[in-house]
Amino acid sequence: MTDAAHGAQGPSPDPPAVSIRDLAFTLFMIGLTSYGGPAIVAQIRRVTVMKKGWLTEGEFEESLAFCQTLPGPIAVQTAAHVAWRLRGPLGALVATAAYVFPAFLLMVGLSAAYMHLGQVPSVVAILRGLRAVVVAIVADSILSMAKPALKDGRGVLLGIAAAAALILHTGALLVLLGSALLAIPLLWGTAPPGPLQTQGPAVKTSGTWKGAAAIVLVALIFAGVVVLSGLENPLLPAVAVTMAKVDMLAFGGGYTAVALMHDLVVTANPWLTNQEFLDGLALGQITPGPVILTATFIGYKVAGLAGALTATAAVFLPSWLLLVLLAPQFARIRGLVLVHRMVRGLLAAFVAMLAYVLWQVSLDALTDRRSLFLAVAALVPLRLKVAPLWVVAGGVLLSILLFR
Repeated sequence: MTDAAHGAQGPSPDPPAVSIRDLAFTLFMIGLTSYGGPAIVAQIRRVTVMKKGWLTEGEFEESLAFCQTLPGPIAVQTAAHVAWRLRGPLGALVATAAYVFPAFLLMVGLSAAYMHLGQVPSVVAILRGLRAVVVAIVADSILSMAKPALKDGRGVLLGIAAAAALILHTGALLVLLGSALLAIPLLWGTAPPGPLQTQGPAVKTSGTWKGAAAIVLVALIFAGVVVLSGLENPLLPAVAVTMAKVDMLAFGGGYTAVALMHDLVVTANPWLTNQEFLDGLALGQITPGPVILTATFIGYKVAGLAGALTATAAVFLPSWLLLVLLAPQFARIRGLVLVHRMVRGLLAAFVAMLAYVLWQVSLDALTDRRSLFLAVAALVPLRLKVAPLWVVAGGVLLSILLFR
């Protein structure tokens, strides 16, 4: 009996003997040591499939395919879905928290250091160089995303339409909505991925309503906490809503979230300058984990530690709730033609948005020949698939030599 007929494989009736503690420790170590979205996904696969044998190769591929259909950072969602298959919603929650926690702590520490040491001459020199390196990282992400996101002439047309709308100062949310809707008729005749082939038990549907009710309860509790946080700081609810928008609208990887973040926290809400946003992205390259943790830096900049906690929770929780809610039916969702077309439209728009962000931040980062040289010098190894962490480390050394 195939998954296509009965939905996804859920937590198996006879799952591997994986304790919550083992699951949490494993994801904590991955979160502590992995850099870069694709590399993180590969590390999750190595550990859960090849090393520990918790999932088969086919099951992992199914989880990854489902997470590519949902909003939110793919690496985090993949970790959550793998844990959901092993230990249900509780496992998914624990795994997500364990995975994010080390990078969150590091980002809070770096954000605090940035606020206190940002004017020290040596730090100024390093940040100036890192801004140029981040320009290269964004350019590399655009080049990497363009082919799979645009694919053909219709995809290119969607990207051009989104770029034109951005140049005319249309809000990012409207651009994303328009691209998703335009993709429905424009991509007529394109087919979604084929049905999943992995054999496995059908999902037990008993308890589905209880699970949905629990998810709604968690969402309501979080919303209540956000509203009450306004008593502590009036900006906290706005930070939470902004990051929830980023989480629920960013498809296709961390840098799609970066494009949306830039519009919402630099343009729509002038909480950060272009330079500060670049600095936050640079710190995000130093820390392990997904680049979407730039949200932690933004929250800290706006409202201190409470802002960092609020932004981090809001940039992960909505898409996590959606994953847990839809996980039992992910084979059906993945095969929906409408979903396939709208996601393609969103990805094309994100390429245009990233290009627009690149242009804007380049005006602040590439101010002379030295910064332009550093950006080009960083782009070359990135295109050769050198890990961003090493490129950033090299950028720090060159920055000290070039800008002090």
